[in-house]
Amino acid sequence: PLAVLRAQWDVVRGATDAQARRQAEARLSAGLDRVDRLVTQMLALSRVEATERLSHSNAVDWPALVAQVMNDVLPLAERRGAELACDWPPEGTPAFALNGDADLLAVLLRNLLDNALRYAPAGSTVTLRFGKEGLALHNGGPPLSPEALARLGERFHRNEGQVESGSGLGVSIAQRIATLHGLPLRYRAGPGGQGVVAELGELGEFSST
Repeated sequence: PLAVLRAQWDVVRGATDAQARRQAEARLSAGLDRVDRLVTQMLALSRVEATERLSHSNAVDWPALVAQVMNDVLPLAERRGAELACDWPPEGTPAFALNGDADLLAVLLRNLLDNALRYAPAGSTVTLRFGKEGLALHNGGPPLSPEALARLGERFHRNEGQVESGSGLGVSIAQRIATLHGLPLRYRAGPGGQGVVAELGELGEFSST
């Protein structure tokens, strides 16, 4: 990534007219965004890999956490032309009662939402759904092959045709955080074979409604 940035900077310095310079600056800016994301993800991965157990565990306030994380990814959703939605259990049914590290769970949820939005087509909706013992995140993107689903979480691997920047580390980080909380994190095809559903915990029948 640093070699690419150096090359892009050389192009900016060598631009001979205003339009060429603007285009070169845009490519340099995009390159800086990619490096920033990569460094952030690598630092997060290093942190969770070095963590053997949760340092503290408290009752998770899911409404507050969801509001924070959705606000964080809103610029990406707007740029992708996608909507964000959250479905809660019926009134009187608790939403995934869990004791855990809210900061780490925010990273997990942010990574899952970020990944879902990057694959979501314009005009689609990325839906977060809570059940009594788990949550599920569904995007309405094109279906992934069984091979692609099996490789989700493989570090530095990104599916073919992905135009958004990324490092391929987000799912790995989410899986490690889920493990620290003693929770399964699984991926499957969405309803009708469309999109991908990421499931944390156990959803039961609520996940298919």
